[in-house]
Amino acid sequence: MKNKKINLLILIILFGHSLYSQDKYNSGYVLTTNKDTINGFILNQIDSELSYKIYFKSNLTDETNIEYNPNELLSFSFSSGRVFERKRIKNDNKTPKDSIYIFAKRIVKGKIDLFVRRHKKNSLKDFFITNNTSKREAHLVKPKKNEIKLDGKNYSKKDSNFKNYISFVKKDENLEAENNNKLSFGEKLIRKDIISFNRNFQDEYPIEIYQEPFEYNYDILVGIPLSLKSEELHFRIGVYRNKTFIEKSNTFSYLTGVVYHHWSDSDKKWNNQYQNGTSNYRWQMLNIIPVGIKFQTNSKNIILYGYLGAGAAVLMMNDYIIEDYEIVGSQKDFGFLPTVNVGLGAKIKVNSNFILTEITPTMNGVFVNVGYSF
Repeated sequence: MKNKKINLLILIILFGHSLYSQDKYNSGYVLTTNKDTINGFILNQIDSELSYKIYFKSNLTDETNIEYNPNELLSFSFSSGRVFERKRIKNDNKTPKDSIYIFAKRIVKGKIDLFVRRHKKNSLKDFFITNNTSKREAHLVKPKKNEIKLDGKNYSKKDSNFKNYISFVKKDENLEAENNNKLSFGEKLIRKDIISFNRNFQDEYPIEIYQEPFEYNYDILVGIPLSLKSEELHFRIGVYRNKTFIEKSNTFSYLTGVVYHHWSDSDKKWNNQYQNGTSNYRWQMLNIIPVGIKFQTNSKNIILYGYLGAGAAVLMMNDYIIEDYEIVGSQKDFGFLPTVNVGLGAKIKVNSNFILTEITPTMNGVFVNVGYSF
């Protein structure tokens, strides 16, 4: 049994190495620094990968692409309404230049436009706001903690510069200043604040809110325990749904799922040392996973992944009833229990879908699973 499992895994991995995937280009346009608009197709990548350069084709049949960086473009846009503009930031690298250009995505359009810039190596985000009347602009970065020493004690306090920058950009003689002392740094909260401000001017500046697209994909897995005995019927079937915000990240998704787990031994003989009691010969468990997170590597053909989820399960037990060393009947019992769900695996690309292999530790042993993702 174990040799068959190993051979199957090796076969899948070898097959996966012979597969390939193609980059996806979507229609759009670029606006050069000379203010020339060029229509064509842009390589569809996540936001952080589009921050410093893009790849462009005039026609999908072109064998080569053109690479543009923020020094060459004022903006670019996909036909879906995903718009990026170049923004100036302070240069963190030790180079002669004090500042550099990057691309940031517009997520709110109105009297004040709000842009988000996502980073490659971490989950940090910073924002840009532009007042389309006064032309005031500001770059909002995550507040830093400042150490303060008072009466011999050390305190930490976050700076609130980003709030002052928002107030500066908002400033309008015809509108009473808003109190934003309670505003916290975060995409949802800053976006909500800018939208609220823009509603005062929506007749002159119609509001457009960019909705982050997401995709669902589904995993179906069947598994057996590594320690399976010949007299047992023991398996699990899992169905999972992964929700991925495809422009934000290709390594993180939200997971929900349902797992059915079955064990039985119809030929099980009760231990005749016991005169009275019960002996379990079958149990079934339905496990609901309403919330979980999944991480995976950013590769094309073979993707490693892991997930962690919390859930609850209903357990049904079938027991023999034993009296005076004899089986006199059977009974069913039900129970409820919380569950923690963990898995580690590999996805092997087959055309646009994947073959799955996964190791799943459970309270009833370690399972090896195979399945399909689509």
